[in-house]
Amino acid sequence: MKLHRVFDEVEVGEGSKEYITVNSPPTQHNFTEHHAEEPNETNTFFFESNHAVSYFLFSHQNVTDDIHHNHRPAVIGHRGSLYTALENTSRSFIDAAKAGADGIELDVFLLKCGTLVVFHGTGTDQSPGLLKSYCGIDGSILDYTADEARSLLTFNKHSDQFGCGPDMITDDNHDDHYCYVHTLEEVLLTLRDHPDVKPEFLIKIELKGPGTALPSVELVKKHNMMHRCQFASFNHERIAKVKSVAPDATTGALWADLPSDFLERCLEVQADEVHFRYDTCTQNNVEAAHNAGLRTMAWFRGPKAMGTDAIKYHDVGNEDVNMYKTVLQSGVMSLCANRPAVALEAVLEQVTRCISDDEED
Repeated sequence: MKLHRVFDEVEVGEGSKEYITVNSPPTQHNFTEHHAEEPNETNTFFFESNHAVSYFLFSHQNVTDDIHHNHRPAVIGHRGSLYTALENTSRSFIDAAKAGADGIELDVFLLKCGTLVVFHGTGTDQSPGLLKSYCGIDGSILDYTADEARSLLTFNKHSDQFGCGPDMITDDNHDDHYCYVHTLEEVLLTLRDHPDVKPEFLIKIELKGPGTALPSVELVKKHNMMHRCQFASFNHERIAKVKSVAPDATTGALWADLPSDFLERCLEVQADEVHFRYDTCTQNNVEAAHNAGLRTMAWFRGPKAMGTDAIKYHDVGNEDVNMYKTVLQSGVMSLCANRPAVALEAVLEQVTRCISDDEED
């Protein structure tokens, strides 16, 4: 992708201007706040929209021409389709499949009873799975057995962590109750057997909690689903453990803030993919990963965090078609998106444009 240098401005209200500056070589999309300074002599790009700024990049890249694949970029539903159903539930995953996604991403914890469950929660990598924002109580998902988590934990309908509305979050009083903590085995079998899920539908398992690597591989092998499941983590020791027992497994190294030596660290743990946070998914980073023989994915933060980015940057948050198209123009091979139906629309628009450009050439 060629990023054409422009030194221009966008009017975003009376007397205010918006500039987007991408350093060279870029290590992240520098979505900036409103300011009145003129752009300096770096690579400057602008994005325009009906409110503040959305996304637009000047580029001409056929996304189907990447040396690693000859098909359209894949769309992975982040925790399923979390704006149409409660995240990390079978219904959310089925909704993503029905929307045309190529797969889903889910988060797993190993509970004290030895059962793997699908859950995200809040907290840090050192203290994950906290319940306060999700369920309105103190503690962690790790404090429970699987049976206890299913029967005792209820989701806070009005939590700002969830993308779906409160009407989509059921409880025990609903005949069609689906909002409970699922086991990973339950989800795997549902996605394997459901008529609306195609046989090649991918399941990306994020190893969220401690001790999840080996049990996750064992469970996936038990159901003969290694060809459909992949493993990722921010804790790269976990994906190294996956490789130690399943050398042919596909693994992804997840990154939030991207270090300068990310490639070396990915290769050190034998990762197959680099998972960039969306605002670090630049052309330079993607090309570097591809040149190192690694596949690439851009992941988007949860609804609350994306809302925070919208306040901070003025030009993100809604995950509209233009936003996804901008990230796609980095050449990334897949998107892990909160709105898989919208992401798929962006992918198809991109591919259609590329085909049209090729025919004109």
